[in-house]
Amino acid sequence: MSGESISSAILTIASIVCVFGFASAVYPSVISAGDPLISRANSMGDQILTDIEILHEATADGGSEVHIWVKNVGPKGISSGLIPGSDLFFGKSGNFERIPYDDNGSQVPSWNYSIEQNNDANWDKGETLKIRLKPADVPVIGEKYFIKFSVYNGVSKEAYFTV
Repeated sequence: MSGESISSAILTIASIVCVFGFASAVYPSVISAGDPLISRANSMGDQILTDIEILHEATADGGSEVHIWVKNVGPKGISSGLIPGSDLFFGKSGNFERIPYDDNGSQVPSWNYSIEQNNDANWDKGETLKIRLKPADVPVIGEKYFIKFSVYNGVSKEAYFTV
C-alpha cells in the first residue's frame, strides 16, 4: 500500500512539474504573438492623432527658393527630432523628386524649416512649419508644380501650384 502511495505521489509531482515546464515554455510565445497587434494599434493611433495642412506656397529669393507653409492641425504635437525625417517631394507636375533635408540649407536640392508661433522646439497643434526649399532648377513662371509633405508616420498632404 505504501509503495502505491509513494508512486502516486511521485507521479503527481512529476506531472505538476511537467505542466509548469510546458506552461513556462509556451507562455512567452503566446504573449509575444500579441506584440505586433499592439504595435500596429499604437501606430494607427499615432496616425489618427496626426494631421497637417499645406496652407500656402510661394517663390522667394528671385525664384531660387520656394517657401511652403504647413500647419499642424492634428491634436498631436511632433517632436523637432522627427521633423527632419519627413519626406518632401517637389517638381513639375508629373516629374517630381524626393528632396533631401539639409539643416543648414547649403545643398541643392534641399529643404530646411523653421517653426512659426513657436514656444519650444516642437511642432505643436496650431503652429505653422515654414519650409525653405532650394530646388535643383529655378521654377518656371506659368508652370504647374507638385508638392507633397509626409511626416515621420506617413501622414501626408499634397498640393499643386503655379508659379
